[in-house]
Amino acid sequence: MTIDVPVSKATFDRTPAMTGRDGAIDFAEKSEAMEPGADPANDAARFVQALGQAVVETWADLSTDDQERVFERAVIMGHHGERDEMLREQLAKFLHDRHKRTTEARVDREESSGR
Repeated sequence: MTIDVPVSKATFDRTPAMTGRDGAIDFAEKSEAMEPGADPANDAARFVQALGQAVVETWADLSTDDQERVFERAVIMGHHGERDEMLREQLAKFLHDRHKRTTEARVDREESSGR
């Protein structure tokens, strides 16, 4: 026996279309409903910042190959002129200051997992 429960008028008049991805609400429809006329440039900047912060937070968990690839790409993306000549060293110091045990932590995890 199936019981139909009406959607509350306090939340939505209708349920947004489902994508099939773990029952998630379709992102485009949800974002349009919540922020009509939102600025895509601001969204892009916010997303880039969020992804960058996530990379910094999880840096020690990345493989050496991934760290090198992301680091080299950051140097290229961040180099805009003469004042950026020291960017490589500045980025390395920035990461080292936040993850002093980056190498040791990764080596310990790899040894414990049998890699």
